[in-house]
Amino acid sequence: MKNLSRLLLVFALGIWGLNTAKAQSSMQDDKADKATEVKQLVNNKDYVFEATNANGAKTMGYVAISKDTLIANLPESKRPLKISTANYAYSEWRGKTGYEILIKPKAGITGKVKQIRMEVTPQGHASVLVKSNHGPLSLNGYIKQEDY
Repeated sequence: MKNLSRLLLVFALGIWGLNTAKAQSSMQDDKADKATEVKQLVNNKDYVFEATNANGAKTMGYVAISKDTLIANLPESKRPLKISTANYAYSEWRGKTGYEILIKPKAGITGKVKQIRMEVTPQGHASVLVKSNHGPLSLNGYIKQEDY
């Protein structure tokens, strides 16, 4: 009877170990899939940054990027910073922790926003620093595919 109990215990531990390994493998696959999705969004210049907080406070705002258009509606202390233009410079490179993106609206398009700098992790989390005439604005959030 003792041997049967031990055998059942070993069998149960073996099944539990296989499930744990499968769950870890599934999480790694999910991370790899998300990293591929983020890479494709950034490389195709077709995504939306959704702000979840600004300067430590919960907020809403966005920066939408497509191959030929920049649209932004960002929180600001007095009134929202809004941009809608097809005339902007966009540069992107691989940084230490993910992607570095620099967006500069051309002079004369919007006098308020000088540049938008994004740091995007392979999992899609993003930190954004907006330099404007009103001072810097720091945002955190994520990027996602936007269906127009």
